[in-house]
Amino acid sequence: MISSNQNTITFKSAPIVNATMFIEDRVLLNKALLDTATSTSIILNANNRNEAEERLRRSFIGWATAFLTPLVTLPLTNKLAMKHIAKLTKSYFSKDNNLVKLSNKYLTSAEATKQGIEELSKKYNFSEIIKNNNNDYEKIRKKLINAKMSVLAFDFLFTTSLMASAGFINRYITRKKTGKDGFSAEFNMANKNVVEKRAEKFKKTEKLRNNIFIASLLLLTASPLLLRRGLLKDSGKLSEFVKKHASKFDYNDGIFMKRLPFLLMAIVTDIGLILSSRNQTEVKDNAVRLSATQAAFFGGDIIIGSTLAAISDKFFKTELLDKNCNKNWINKLIPPIKPIRDLQGKNKSVATGLFWVNMLALFGIIGIVIPKMLNRMIKHDVDKDVHAQNKVETNFNKPPKMEDFINK
Repeated sequence: MISSNQNTITFKSAPIVNATMFIEDRVLLNKALLDTATSTSIILNANNRNEAEERLRRSFIGWATAFLTPLVTLPLTNKLAMKHIAKLTKSYFSKDNNLVKLSNKYLTSAEATKQGIEELSKKYNFSEIIKNNNNDYEKIRKKLINAKMSVLAFDFLFTTSLMASAGFINRYITRKKTGKDGFSAEFNMANKNVVEKRAEKFKKTEKLRNNIFIASLLLLTASPLLLRRGLLKDSGKLSEFVKKHASKFDYNDGIFMKRLPFLLMAIVTDIGLILSSRNQTEVKDNAVRLSATQAAFFGGDIIIGSTLAAISDKFFKTELLDKNCNKNWINKLIPPIKPIRDLQGKNKSVATGLFWVNMLALFGIIGIVIPKMLNRMIKHDVDKDVHAQNKVETNFNKPPKMEDFINK
Protein backbone atom coordinates (compact mmCIF):
# COMPACT_ATOMS: atom_id res chain seq x y z
CA MET A 1 0.00 0.00 0.00
CA ILE A 2 1.14 3.58 -0.66
CA SER A 3 0.21 6.35 1.76
CA SER A 4 -0.26 9.96 0.73
CA ASN A 5 2.95 10.84 2.58
CA GLN A 6 5.03 8.12 0.96
CA ASN A 7 6.09 8.23 -2.65
CA THR A 8 8.21 5.09 -2.67
CA ILE A 9 7.30 1.42 -2.46
CA THR A 10 9.12 -1.01 -0.20
CA PHE A 11 9.43 -4.72 -0.97
CA LYS A 12 7.49 -5.61 2.19
CA SER A 13 4.54 -3.43 1.26
CA ALA A 14 4.48 -4.22 -2.47
CA PRO A 15 6.11 -7.58 -3.36
CA ILE A 16 4.22 -7.77 -6.68
CA VAL A 17 5.65 -4.42 -7.80
CA ASN A 18 9.19 -5.46 -6.90
CA ALA A 19 8.81 -8.87 -8.50
CA THR A 20 7.53 -7.19 -11.67
CA MET A 21 10.50 -4.80 -11.71
CA PHE A 22 12.87 -7.76 -11.37
CA ILE A 23 11.20 -9.59 -14.29
CA GLU A 24 10.98 -6.47 -16.48
CA ASP A 25 14.73 -5.84 -16.14
CA ARG A 26 15.61 -9.42 -17.13
CA VAL A 27 14.44 -10.32 -20.61
CA LEU A 28 15.06 -14.05 -20.10
CA LEU A 29 12.77 -14.24 -17.08
CA ASN A 30 10.21 -12.14 -18.92
CA LYS A 31 10.17 -14.52 -21.87
CA ALA A 32 10.33 -17.61 -19.63
CA LEU A 33 7.00 -16.73 -18.06
CA LEU A 34 5.40 -15.95 -21.41
CA ASP A 35 6.75 -19.13 -23.02
CA THR A 36 5.50 -21.27 -20.15
CA ALA A 37 1.96 -19.95 -20.57
CA THR A 38 1.88 -20.01 -24.38
CA SER A 39 3.52 -23.44 -24.64
CA THR A 40 0.87 -24.94 -22.38
CA SER A 41 -1.86 -23.54 -24.62
CA ILE A 42 -0.07 -24.68 -27.81
CA ILE A 43 0.27 -28.24 -26.47
CA LEU A 44 -3.42 -28.33 -25.52
CA ASN A 45 -4.30 -27.17 -29.05
CA ALA A 46 -2.30 -29.95 -30.74
CA ASN A 47 -4.14 -32.01 -33.38
CA ASN A 48 -3.11 -35.42 -32.02
CA ARG A 49 -0.98 -37.16 -29.40
CA ASN A 50 2.17 -37.29 -31.57
CA GLU A 51 2.06 -33.57 -32.25
CA ALA A 52 1.37 -32.84 -28.56
CA GLU A 53 4.43 -34.90 -27.56
CA GLU A 54 6.57 -33.01 -30.08
CA ARG A 55 5.30 -29.65 -28.83
CA LEU A 56 6.03 -30.72 -25.24
CA ARG A 57 9.59 -31.86 -26.07
CA ARG A 58 10.23 -28.69 -28.03
CA SER A 59 8.95 -26.49 -25.22
CA PHE A 60 10.89 -28.37 -22.56
CA ILE A 61 14.17 -28.26 -24.51
CA GLY A 62 13.75 -24.58 -25.34
CA TRP A 63 12.64 -23.56 -21.85
CA ALA A 64 15.29 -25.53 -19.98
CA THR A 65 18.08 -24.46 -22.33
CA ALA A 66 17.22 -20.76 -22.49
CA PHE A 67 16.10 -20.16 -18.93
CA LEU A 68 17.62 -22.83 -16.66
CA THR A 69 21.01 -23.78 -18.08
CA PRO A 70 22.32 -20.15 -17.95
CA LEU A 71 22.02 -20.35 -14.16
CA VAL A 72 24.64 -23.13 -14.31
CA THR A 73 26.66 -22.50 -17.47
CA LEU A 74 27.14 -18.72 -17.19
CA PRO A 75 28.64 -18.65 -13.67
CA LEU A 76 30.94 -21.49 -14.73
CA THR A 77 32.00 -20.03 -18.09
CA ASN A 78 32.52 -16.61 -16.46
CA LYS A 79 34.99 -18.13 -14.02
CA LEU A 80 36.71 -20.20 -16.71
CA ALA A 81 37.10 -17.14 -18.93
CA MET A 82 38.43 -14.96 -16.10
CA LYS A 83 40.99 -17.58 -15.07
CA HIS A 84 42.13 -19.15 -18.33
CA ILE A 85 41.41 -16.57 -21.06
CA ALA A 86 41.78 -13.25 -19.29
CA LYS A 87 44.15 -14.65 -16.65
CA LEU A 88 42.86 -12.01 -14.26
CA THR A 89 42.08 -14.44 -11.43
CA LYS A 90 43.83 -17.47 -9.96
CA SER A 91 40.88 -19.25 -8.37
CA TYR A 92 37.38 -20.21 -9.49
CA PHE A 93 36.13 -19.16 -6.07
CA SER A 94 37.77 -15.74 -6.04
CA LYS A 95 35.44 -12.76 -5.63
CA ASP A 96 37.57 -11.07 -8.29
CA ASN A 97 35.56 -13.07 -10.84
CA ASN A 98 32.79 -10.53 -10.29
CA LEU A 99 34.75 -8.15 -12.50
CA VAL A 100 33.15 -9.95 -15.46
CA LYS A 101 29.94 -8.11 -14.49
CA LEU A 102 31.52 -4.81 -15.57
CA SER A 103 29.35 -3.30 -18.31
CA ASN A 104 30.75 -3.24 -21.84
CA LYS A 105 30.23 0.53 -21.87
CA TYR A 106 33.29 0.76 -19.61
CA LEU A 107 35.45 -1.22 -22.03
CA THR A 108 35.70 1.54 -24.63
CA SER A 109 38.93 3.00 -23.19
CA ALA A 110 41.37 2.62 -20.30
CA GLU A 111 39.88 5.70 -18.61
CA ALA A 112 36.37 4.29 -18.88
CA THR A 113 37.54 0.91 -17.51
CA LYS A 114 39.11 2.64 -14.51
CA GLN A 115 35.88 4.53 -13.87
CA GLY A 116 33.81 1.36 -14.17
CA ILE A 117 36.03 -0.61 -11.80
CA GLU A 118 35.89 2.21 -9.26
CA GLU A 119 32.09 2.18 -9.38
CA LEU A 120 31.89 -1.63 -9.17
CA SER A 121 34.39 -1.54 -6.30
CA LYS A 122 31.59 -0.16 -4.12
CA LYS A 123 30.27 -3.74 -4.09
CA TYR A 124 33.44 -5.79 -4.68
CA ASN A 125 37.15 -5.40 -3.94
CA PHE A 126 39.37 -5.62 -7.04
CA SER A 127 42.57 -4.34 -5.47
CA GLU A 128 44.39 -7.61 -6.14
CA ILE A 129 43.60 -7.53 -9.87
CA ILE A 130 44.71 -3.89 -10.12
CA LYS A 131 47.90 -4.67 -8.20
CA ASN A 132 48.75 -7.77 -10.26
CA ASN A 133 48.38 -5.73 -13.46
CA ASN A 134 50.48 -2.81 -12.16
CA ASN A 135 47.56 -0.37 -12.29
CA ASP A 136 47.52 -0.78 -16.07
CA TYR A 137 43.83 -0.33 -16.88
CA GLU A 138 44.41 -0.72 -20.62
CA LYS A 139 45.86 -4.16 -19.97
CA ILE A 140 42.89 -5.06 -17.76
CA ARG A 141 40.50 -3.72 -20.39
CA LYS A 142 41.92 -5.90 -23.17
CA LYS A 143 41.93 -8.99 -20.98
CA LEU A 144 38.37 -8.40 -19.88
CA ILE A 145 37.20 -7.89 -23.48
CA ASN A 146 38.69 -11.28 -24.40
CA ALA A 147 36.96 -12.94 -21.46
CA LYS A 148 33.52 -11.40 -22.03
CA MET A 149 33.48 -12.02 -25.78
CA SER A 150 34.52 -15.64 -25.22
CA VAL A 151 31.61 -16.11 -22.81
CA LEU A 152 29.19 -14.57 -25.32
CA ALA A 153 30.49 -16.79 -28.15
CA PHE A 154 30.12 -19.91 -26.02
CA ASP A 155 26.61 -18.89 -24.97
CA PHE A 156 25.60 -18.30 -28.59
CA LEU A 157 26.97 -21.70 -29.67
CA PHE A 158 25.81 -23.81 -26.73
CA THR A 159 22.38 -22.32 -26.09
CA THR A 160 21.35 -21.82 -29.72
CA SER A 161 22.43 -25.29 -30.85
CA LEU A 162 20.48 -26.92 -28.02
CA MET A 163 17.32 -24.86 -28.55
CA ALA A 164 17.33 -25.44 -32.32
CA SER A 165 18.00 -29.17 -31.87
CA ALA A 166 14.39 -29.65 -30.73
CA GLY A 167 13.12 -29.79 -34.32
CA PHE A 168 15.73 -32.32 -35.43
CA ILE A 169 15.20 -34.43 -32.29
CA ASN A 170 11.43 -34.47 -32.85
CA ARG A 171 11.92 -35.44 -36.48
CA TYR A 172 14.10 -38.40 -35.45
CA ILE A 173 11.95 -39.63 -32.52
CA THR A 174 8.65 -39.44 -34.43
CA ARG A 175 10.19 -41.23 -37.40
CA LYS A 176 11.44 -44.05 -35.17
CA LYS A 177 8.19 -44.25 -33.19
CA THR A 178 5.63 -44.10 -36.01
CA GLY A 179 7.59 -45.00 -39.13
CA LYS A 180 6.31 -41.81 -40.77
CA ASP A 181 8.38 -38.98 -42.24
CA GLY A 182 5.57 -36.45 -42.45
CA PHE A 183 4.43 -33.57 -40.27
CA SER A 184 2.97 -35.06 -37.07
CA ALA A 185 0.04 -32.62 -36.99
CA GLU A 186 -1.33 -34.31 -40.13
CA PHE A 187 -1.31 -37.93 -38.91
CA ASN A 188 -5.04 -38.10 -38.11
CA MET A 189 -6.07 -35.98 -41.08
CA ALA A 190 -4.99 -38.35 -43.87
CA ASN A 191 -3.69 -41.88 -44.48
CA LYS A 192 0.01 -42.71 -44.39
CA ASN A 193 0.41 -42.60 -48.17
CA VAL A 194 -0.80 -39.01 -48.40
CA VAL A 195 1.32 -37.91 -45.40
CA GLU A 196 4.43 -39.60 -46.83
CA LYS A 197 3.90 -38.18 -50.29
CA ARG A 198 3.65 -34.66 -48.84
CA ALA A 199 7.07 -35.20 -47.19
CA GLU A 200 8.95 -36.79 -50.13
CA LYS A 201 10.43 -33.58 -51.52
CA PHE A 202 11.68 -32.36 -48.15
CA LYS A 203 13.28 -35.67 -47.22
CA LYS A 204 15.58 -35.36 -50.25
CA THR A 205 16.96 -32.02 -49.02
CA GLU A 206 17.36 -33.03 -45.37
CA LYS A 207 21.18 -33.06 -45.40
CA LEU A 208 21.41 -29.70 -47.20
CA ARG A 209 19.06 -28.07 -44.68
CA ASN A 210 21.10 -29.45 -41.78
CA ASN A 211 24.26 -27.92 -43.26
CA ILE A 212 22.59 -24.54 -43.78
CA PHE A 213 21.64 -24.45 -40.10
CA ILE A 214 25.19 -25.35 -39.01
CA ALA A 215 26.55 -22.51 -41.17
CA SER A 216 24.13 -19.96 -39.65
CA LEU A 217 25.03 -21.18 -36.15
CA LEU A 218 28.76 -20.77 -36.79
CA LEU A 219 28.16 -17.27 -38.20
CA LEU A 220 26.33 -16.28 -35.02
CA THR A 221 29.07 -17.78 -32.86
CA ALA A 222 31.71 -15.76 -34.73
CA SER A 223 29.84 -12.46 -34.29
CA PRO A 224 31.49 -11.65 -30.90
CA LEU A 225 34.76 -11.36 -32.85
CA LEU A 226 33.31 -8.23 -34.50
CA LEU A 227 32.40 -6.83 -31.10
CA ARG A 228 35.90 -7.59 -29.83
CA ARG A 229 37.49 -5.93 -32.85
CA GLY A 230 35.28 -2.85 -32.49
CA LEU A 231 36.10 -2.45 -28.79
CA LEU A 232 39.85 -2.87 -29.31
CA LYS A 233 40.17 -0.52 -32.30
CA ASP A 234 40.76 3.17 -31.62
CA SER A 235 38.81 4.51 -34.60
CA GLY A 236 36.71 3.58 -37.62
CA LYS A 237 32.99 3.10 -38.30
CA LEU A 238 32.92 -0.38 -36.76
CA SER A 239 34.63 0.87 -33.61
CA GLU A 240 32.26 3.83 -33.27
CA PHE A 241 29.18 1.66 -33.77
CA VAL A 242 30.29 -1.10 -31.39
CA LYS A 243 31.37 1.28 -28.62
CA LYS A 244 28.07 3.13 -28.88
CA HIS A 245 25.98 -0.03 -28.55
CA ALA A 246 28.33 -2.30 -26.56
CA SER A 247 26.21 -2.20 -23.40
CA LYS A 248 23.34 -3.89 -25.26
CA PHE A 249 25.41 -7.09 -25.06
CA ASP A 250 25.80 -6.98 -21.27
CA TYR A 251 24.43 -9.71 -19.02
CA ASN A 252 22.28 -8.77 -16.03
CA ASP A 253 24.00 -10.20 -12.94
CA GLY A 254 26.52 -11.76 -15.33
CA ILE A 255 23.86 -14.38 -16.18
CA PHE A 256 20.76 -13.02 -17.90
CA MET A 257 21.20 -12.13 -21.57
CA LYS A 258 19.73 -8.83 -22.77
CA ARG A 259 17.15 -8.32 -25.50
CA LEU A 260 19.36 -7.72 -28.57
CA PRO A 261 21.70 -10.75 -28.27
CA PHE A 262 18.72 -12.88 -27.27
CA LEU A 263 16.94 -11.77 -30.44
CA LEU A 264 19.96 -12.75 -32.57
CA MET A 265 20.05 -16.13 -30.84
CA ALA A 266 16.29 -16.57 -31.31
CA ILE A 267 16.56 -15.82 -35.05
CA VAL A 268 19.17 -18.54 -35.61
CA THR A 269 17.19 -20.93 -33.40
CA ASP A 270 14.10 -20.29 -35.52
CA ILE A 271 16.11 -20.88 -38.70
CA GLY A 272 17.04 -24.31 -37.32
CA LEU A 273 13.45 -25.12 -36.37
CA ILE A 274 12.16 -24.11 -39.82
CA LEU A 275 14.88 -26.08 -41.60
CA SER A 276 13.94 -29.20 -39.60
CA SER A 277 10.44 -29.10 -41.11
CA ARG A 278 9.16 -32.19 -42.92
CA ASN A 279 6.96 -30.63 -45.60
CA GLN A 280 5.81 -27.28 -46.94
CA THR A 281 2.91 -27.05 -44.50
CA GLU A 282 5.21 -27.47 -41.50
CA VAL A 283 7.48 -24.78 -42.95
CA LYS A 284 4.51 -22.41 -43.02
CA ASP A 285 3.43 -23.49 -39.54
CA ASN A 286 6.90 -22.91 -38.09
CA ALA A 287 7.47 -19.68 -40.00
CA VAL A 288 4.17 -18.11 -38.91
CA ARG A 289 4.29 -19.43 -35.35
CA LEU A 290 7.91 -18.44 -34.73
CA SER A 291 7.85 -15.08 -36.52
CA ALA A 292 4.62 -14.14 -34.72
CA THR A 293 6.15 -15.13 -31.39
CA GLN A 294 9.34 -13.15 -31.95
CA ALA A 295 7.51 -10.16 -33.42
CA ALA A 296 5.08 -10.11 -30.50
CA PHE A 297 7.78 -10.37 -27.87
CA PHE A 298 10.52 -8.25 -29.45
CA GLY A 299 8.28 -5.57 -30.97
CA GLY A 300 4.65 -6.19 -30.19
CA ASP A 301 5.21 -5.86 -26.46
CA ILE A 302 6.81 -2.43 -27.02
CA ILE A 303 3.91 -1.27 -29.19
CA ILE A 304 1.27 -2.60 -26.77
CA GLY A 305 3.14 -1.17 -23.77
CA SER A 306 3.54 2.25 -25.39
CA THR A 307 -0.13 2.34 -26.40
CA LEU A 308 -1.31 1.38 -22.90
CA ALA A 309 1.01 3.97 -21.34
CA ALA A 310 -0.25 6.70 -23.68
CA ILE A 311 -3.87 5.89 -22.80
CA SER A 312 -3.02 5.90 -19.09
CA ASP A 313 -1.17 9.22 -19.33
CA LYS A 314 -4.09 10.82 -21.16
CA PHE A 315 -7.03 9.54 -19.12
CA PHE A 316 -5.52 8.76 -15.70
CA LYS A 317 -2.97 11.60 -15.59
CA THR A 318 0.02 9.30 -15.07
CA GLU A 319 3.54 9.97 -16.38
CA LEU A 320 4.60 6.65 -17.88
CA LEU A 321 5.94 7.77 -21.28
CA ASP A 322 9.53 8.98 -21.38
CA LYS A 323 9.18 12.51 -22.77
CA ASN A 324 12.91 13.21 -22.31
CA CYS A 325 14.10 10.40 -24.58
CA ASN A 326 16.13 10.94 -27.74
CA LYS A 327 13.77 12.16 -30.47
CA ASN A 328 14.79 9.69 -33.17
CA TRP A 329 12.27 8.33 -35.69
CA ILE A 330 11.58 5.15 -33.70
CA ASN A 331 10.80 7.06 -30.51
CA LYS A 332 8.60 9.47 -32.44
CA LEU A 333 6.69 6.55 -33.94
CA ILE A 334 6.54 4.48 -30.73
CA PRO A 335 7.13 6.68 -27.65
CA PRO A 336 9.15 4.64 -25.12
CA ILE A 337 7.91 4.01 -21.60
CA LYS A 338 9.92 4.50 -18.44
CA PRO A 339 11.19 1.38 -16.65
CA ILE A 340 9.15 0.54 -13.55
CA ARG A 341 12.26 0.94 -11.39
CA ASP A 342 12.47 4.64 -12.38
CA LEU A 343 8.88 5.38 -11.39
CA GLN A 344 7.35 6.23 -8.04
CA GLY A 345 4.01 6.18 -6.26
CA LYS A 346 0.93 5.95 -8.46
CA ASN A 347 3.01 5.73 -11.65
CA LYS A 348 4.87 2.68 -10.38
CA SER A 349 1.64 0.90 -9.38
CA VAL A 350 -0.12 1.63 -12.68
CA ALA A 351 2.95 0.61 -14.73
CA THR A 352 3.06 -2.70 -12.85
CA GLY A 353 -0.56 -3.42 -13.71
CA LEU A 354 -0.07 -2.48 -17.36
CA PHE A 355 2.98 -4.76 -17.57
CA TRP A 356 0.77 -7.77 -16.79
CA VAL A 357 -1.99 -6.54 -19.12
CA ASN A 358 0.68 -6.45 -21.82
CA MET A 359 1.77 -10.01 -21.00
CA LEU A 360 -1.85 -11.20 -21.10
CA ALA A 361 -2.35 -9.63 -24.53
CA LEU A 362 0.80 -11.35 -25.83
CA PHE A 363 -0.44 -14.67 -24.43
CA GLY A 364 -3.75 -14.24 -26.23
CA ILE A 365 -2.01 -13.62 -29.55
CA ILE A 366 0.71 -16.27 -29.32
CA GLY A 367 -1.02 -18.92 -27.23
CA ILE A 368 -4.59 -18.83 -28.55
CA VAL A 369 -5.12 -16.91 -31.79
CA ILE A 370 -2.04 -18.14 -33.70
CA PRO A 371 -2.41 -21.89 -32.85
CA LYS A 372 -6.10 -21.97 -33.83
CA MET A 373 -5.38 -20.12 -37.07
CA LEU A 374 -2.54 -22.51 -37.96
CA ASN A 375 -4.61 -25.61 -37.20
CA ARG A 376 -7.15 -24.45 -39.78
CA MET A 377 -4.33 -23.82 -42.27
CA ILE A 378 -2.89 -27.33 -41.74
CA LYS A 379 -6.29 -28.99 -42.23
CA HIS A 380 -6.92 -26.95 -45.37
CA ASP A 381 -3.56 -28.00 -46.90
CA VAL A 382 -4.07 -31.68 -46.07
CA ASP A 383 -7.70 -31.73 -47.25
CA LYS A 384 -6.58 -30.31 -50.60
CA ASP A 385 -4.10 -33.16 -51.11
CA VAL A 386 -6.58 -35.77 -49.84
CA HIS A 387 -9.16 -34.50 -52.32
CA ALA A 388 -6.61 -34.63 -55.14
CA GLN A 389 -5.60 -38.19 -54.16
CA ASN A 390 -9.24 -39.33 -54.01
CA LYS A 391 -9.85 -37.83 -57.44
CA VAL A 392 -6.91 -39.75 -58.90
CA GLU A 393 -8.08 -43.02 -57.31
CA THR A 394 -11.64 -42.47 -58.50
CA ASN A 395 -10.49 -41.89 -62.09
CA PHE A 396 -8.19 -44.92 -61.90
CA ASN A 397 -10.98 -47.23 -60.69
CA LYS A 398 -13.56 -45.96 -63.20
CA PRO A 399 -14.50 -48.57 -65.86
CA PRO A 400 -13.37 -47.50 -69.35
CA LYS A 401 -15.98 -45.98 -71.64
CA MET A 402 -16.72 -47.59 -75.03
CA GLU A 403 -15.63 -44.46 -76.93
CA ASP A 404 -12.29 -44.51 -75.10
CA PHE A 405 -11.81 -48.15 -76.13
CA ILE A 406 -12.68 -47.37 -79.78
CA ASN A 407 -10.31 -44.37 -79.84
CA LYS A 408 -7.48 -46.52 -78.54
